[in-house]
Amino acid sequence: MKLDVGCSVWFLAVSLLPFVRITAGSILGAAVNIELLDQDKSQPVRAHYSVVSSLPCPALDELCNGGDCKDQLSSSPLTGALPSPGWCLHQWQKNIPEHHTSALQLGSEGAVSLDSRADLSVRADTNRINQPPSVALPPPVRLQAACPQEIPVNVMDLDEDEIRCRFKKNELGEFLHLNEETCTLLYESRAGLGQYSVLIMVEDFPSSDSKAEPLSTVPVHLLITVESGAGCSVVPEFTGVSPAGGAVIHVLPFEEVHVNITVDSRVQSVSEIAVTGPPGLFISTMEIGQNFQSSVKLSWVRGPNQFAHLLSVCFAANTQSLQSNIRCIWLQQMQTDPLPPGTELKCKEHELQMSLVLPISFLEKLHFSALQLNDPTCPVFYNLTHVTATFSLTGCGTKRMHLGSELLYTNTLRSINPNSTISRVATLILPLACRIPAQQAKGPAFKITIPEEVKTFGAVSFWLEFHLPGKGPMASKTSLPHLRSSPRVRGARELRASDRMDMLDLHVFSNCSLARAELMVGRCVESETEDLTNARPLLNQGCVSGNGTLEILTSTSTVRIFRLYLGDLGIKGDTMYVECVVHLCVTTKQTDRCSDPCTGTPDPTILDSIMTRSYTVRSGPVSLLKVTETSTTAAKPQSATPVAQPSTSQATTSTASRPLDTGAIWVVALSLLVLMHLP
Repeated sequence: MKLDVGCSVWFLAVSLLPFVRITAGSILGAAVNIELLDQDKSQPVRAHYSVVSSLPCPALDELCNGGDCKDQLSSSPLTGALPSPGWCLHQWQKNIPEHHTSALQLGSEGAVSLDSRADLSVRADTNRINQPPSVALPPPVRLQAACPQEIPVNVMDLDEDEIRCRFKKNELGEFLHLNEETCTLLYESRAGLGQYSVLIMVEDFPSSDSKAEPLSTVPVHLLITVESGAGCSVVPEFTGVSPAGGAVIHVLPFEEVHVNITVDSRVQSVSEIAVTGPPGLFISTMEIGQNFQSSVKLSWVRGPNQFAHLLSVCFAANTQSLQSNIRCIWLQQMQTDPLPPGTELKCKEHELQMSLVLPISFLEKLHFSALQLNDPTCPVFYNLTHVTATFSLTGCGTKRMHLGSELLYTNTLRSINPNSTISRVATLILPLACRIPAQQAKGPAFKITIPEEVKTFGAVSFWLEFHLPGKGPMASKTSLPHLRSSPRVRGARELRASDRMDMLDLHVFSNCSLARAELMVGRCVESETEDLTNARPLLNQGCVSGNGTLEILTSTSTVRIFRLYLGDLGIKGDTMYVECVVHLCVTTKQTDRCSDPCTGTPDPTILDSIMTRSYTVRSGPVSLLKVTETSTTAAKPQSATPVAQPSTSQATTSTASRPLDTGAIWVVALSLLVLMHLP
């Protein structure tokens, strides 16, 4: 595609639902960032979409109807719990021509337009094509109706242009103002309870001419939730090592970024630290410390990607009725130059070494004696033609990290200027990486030892609960259930006495808080007697048994729900007892899910998950008589114990476990990138 240098203007229109209330599939926020793929204009514009929607999380084809959208997610999307019913973050990209109109709509109601505009002509003041500003998409914004609060619109411009913001839509009217120079929203209080749509246009202007027309425009759309609250309490505050808002972290290829976030909340306990960020961002389980502090740890590894050069990470602490100020930081992916012919990097898996050969012709004006690895004591050699280095994967400052399913070893060759004064000597920063993808185990020569169960999952427990459909803690999932298979056609043989229940939902719970842990339910049986004589199957290896049981799908990985059609189960008495065998599972690869025994048998020679031992959990007596004043049957749970032991205790606790081990072998892949800095 050929772009006209003189007057090319790119236009994007995006459509969203009007925001009246939070329902399944509501869009709680959206942002579109744009950039030119190549400064020589041989490539089209790329649009990067970020959309926060309420749970259940929609599929990409529900958000992008163009058919040419590329999902940026390699694992499950980031999620949050507040506002209820929770939310998820979808991110994708789409290459577009210079003139383009697309529609983004979730649902069947009317639409609101989001317009973006970029002038692709060469700027007279910089002799380069303008880079549009970037706008961050925060977690859903929550306000207390009676309490004034500032909400920053986080923006950044790589050209260091002047940035201004303006309203295009403001359903809060006089209660919400915008400082156009600082891009800060000010909520004045006194608005009615509800959700309000706010659309803000972010524009950049040349610093040398404040009266000029905007160079480009990007949008951010927020659905602000105004909630009730008793007085204006002190909101949670970020403390300690939490990064300041607007901080920029420069990220080299294959570099790992770590961010620690700590929040202090002395009025209400923190329910979550909500985070939005780039695909592949890892968020640890929230830890509750002393002195009213809660914290999470974030990490992100820059692997090969087609993300925007600027990536935002935004976070806010939520209590049940309060939200902290929102902070955003930026990850700037540093661009690199290609390496010259003759460069060699070898990963020697048997020797656990990495070796580098680099032509000197590529390294003009460098002091070769100043070249060093992460550990400056490891030698770097040079002669008249090449620079060489051989170093250990377990030494010389080599770092080991995980990139999806790959094991990544990284080091950096860099030049250190011994003089503190400014000079014309070039600076070299050369990231080195060996990428080692996991492969099928082929022999006993290699062994991986899995951590003990309690160190991986914590002290876990399990219990059973029984609720009528549409009742109990998962009522939103069981009132209009999403079933794993088609619902049954009711027949006359299912009719029961008028004082007997027709349907009952079996809930299986675990207290495990490990991120990505999945509760797996194996065999479940029921009996009319406490000793489980004449037990009839409800589930077999996690699969429904007969027409009397259907699974209700949920988005909570540590809860499983099964609908019991009591007529089909043939239960004649007024009481039943249920026993299930359960365990927890977490995959070794963040993008995977634990194998479902109902959909196929996993390859036993591949280690793809870590599991607890199996536990039995048994209910107390479950009444099958209809009740009118409560939706929960009397079912006191017994202990969850390993299947080799009988269930005797009345306390819902779990016991220690044993470590597992298996075999694996690794194969080596290679990647190498370079960055040159000239003062």
